[in-house]
Amino acid sequence: MKIYLIYGEKDAGKTTACQKLLKCILSLGGKLKSYDTFTWDNDFKSVTEFESKRIGIYSPGDERGHLSEAITFGTDYNCDILVATVRKGIAYNAPLNEMSDSNSGEWITLHKGATDAELDYNENGIVIELLDRIHKA
Repeated sequence: MKIYLIYGEKDAGKTTACQKLLKCILSLGGKLKSYDTFTWDNDFKSVTEFESKRIGIYSPGDERGHLSEAITFGTDYNCDILVATVRKGIAYNAPLNEMSDSNSGEWITLHKGATDAELDYNENGIVIELLDRIHKA
């Protein structure tokens, strides 16, 4: 499973970027297999089939345990690709290293600005970058 992380400060739009990504995947012909929301904010987790790949999106990433939960979610749903979020300052190396040791995973971190002027530009840029990587995977 490849993991793509959206990394950013609080209120930088990480969840919004996840929402935009899911909307783009669905508009390009992706088939929604699972979608659940969380009780806080607008966070969600989803699984889609797109271009012969199973793609998981897990938007919560504000707490240390969220990345481990995201990796478990992606593994449980046999995702080829997992998109998850990580808040700046949260330790995320341990779950990635554990996942890498057991599954030979691959990941990148996409940094995202936190200012209002950069917000839309960066969200859209991250979505385009992720769609390109999903297409090439």
